[in-house]
Amino acid sequence: MKRIVVIGGVAAGMSAAAGAKRTDPGSDVVVLEKGEYISYGSCGLPYFISNNNQGPEDLIVLTPGAAEQKKGVRVKINCEVVGINTAEKKVLAKDVLGGKENEIFYDKLIIATGSEPVRPEIKGIDLENVFFLKSLSQGIKLKKHIETAGPKSAAIIGDGHIALEMAENFRKSGIEKITIMGRNSHLCWWLDSDMAGIVENKALENGIRVIKGCRVSEIARDENEKLRVIYGEDSVSADIVFVSMGMKPKTEIAKAAGIRTDSRQCIDVNDFMETSAPDVYAAGDCANVFFRSIGKRIYMPRGTTANKQGRIAGYNAAGGKREFKGVEGVVIFKFFDLEVARAGLNEEMAVLRKIEAVSAGIRSRTKAAYYPKSERIHVKLTADKKSGKIIGAQIAGGEGSGKRIDFLSLALYNEMKVEEMKDMDMAYAPPFAPVWDPVLVAVNNLAKEIPKKI
Repeated sequence: MKRIVVIGGVAAGMSAAAGAKRTDPGSDVVVLEKGEYISYGSCGLPYFISNNNQGPEDLIVLTPGAAEQKKGVRVKINCEVVGINTAEKKVLAKDVLGGKENEIFYDKLIIATGSEPVRPEIKGIDLENVFFLKSLSQGIKLKKHIETAGPKSAAIIGDGHIALEMAENFRKSGIEKITIMGRNSHLCWWLDSDMAGIVENKALENGIRVIKGCRVSEIARDENEKLRVIYGEDSVSADIVFVSMGMKPKTEIAKAAGIRTDSRQCIDVNDFMETSAPDVYAAGDCANVFFRSIGKRIYMPRGTTANKQGRIAGYNAAGGKREFKGVEGVVIFKFFDLEVARAGLNEEMAVLRKIEAVSAGIRSRTKAAYYPKSERIHVKLTADKKSGKIIGAQIAGGEGSGKRIDFLSLALYNEMKVEEMKDMDMAYAPPFAPVWDPVLVAVNNLAKEIPKKI
């Protein structure tokens, strides 16, 4: 019987395990998970923090018992893989609770060790009441502290969309004074500055202070036992500090086994999710991914990508042969009543890559202007002036705005020219859109910026 061993659970690992068992029902599929939870909605953690009626069990998708019963997959929790021997095709696993080690042999191995929060080199980063959020265990700890200690102020180190989601949910948790401390010149580096300005205005509208271009050097305690986040000659006082400086891949055991990693320390995989080692695959936040908009592999951890990569890794490990064609870097998040999304490159990224880019931005409504709850929407599109192809899209607006990015992501995936998009047949009824959808208005405006070939 073929044995397929999966290191790590959650999105990529459990998708890989289920995909492998589905492809080859006769195989022995074993998941080795370091923690106690194997499958949960990690992207829902910011919302879990502020929901007083939600417990950890509400985020759990599968328990070990359910995985075995429903998926036919064996799961070992509290089981940390501390070594991989690719020559002898075995892993060394340690019982986290008891310390006992044992060897497990494999025919195929899938590495899905995930990622962990970046811990910036800031003095005092390990002080009590400084929080990170990646795992369900970390979420439980943070939620319990807010419920028991009742903090009234929070400093958030970071300016990406997770930082913004946490700012909103801190406010919903009763934290009155919130400061976002970002190192970049505007919020959400993957947005152009004009689109990021819409997000910043929403923060200010909700009483959230934003400090840009901020380099935090130290976190200290003052005489009142409050935390003091120091930057330059100034500081911010807070009851709790939340650090959201991005994620980094957990690839130590892969590197120790001689498996090739890239400059960001991600496991380097091909389109079949194969690594440099025979019969070893990798998927999810520990692996790189092909970013179609720039034509190269980068580190871009996403829940959707982890699930897709995991499924394909499992399918291929079980004997299939399927490719993963890459991503368009789609991001979407909600910030109070504002929906924000992006796909592909923004204009500033395109300029940095020496692309002769042209952009067009429009303001419109999410529904017919006369229809109740019609909200403002901003759409900005970017194209390569020479080829005429769309290369990026950004959206910010009220309810009904964000998911319009899916159509634009599909256009990017298929390398559509702006001219081809001008007359796309889009659904219309007053409760859903104006007769001219905002996306089509932006497309037609962008077409005017591209020289027509005679």
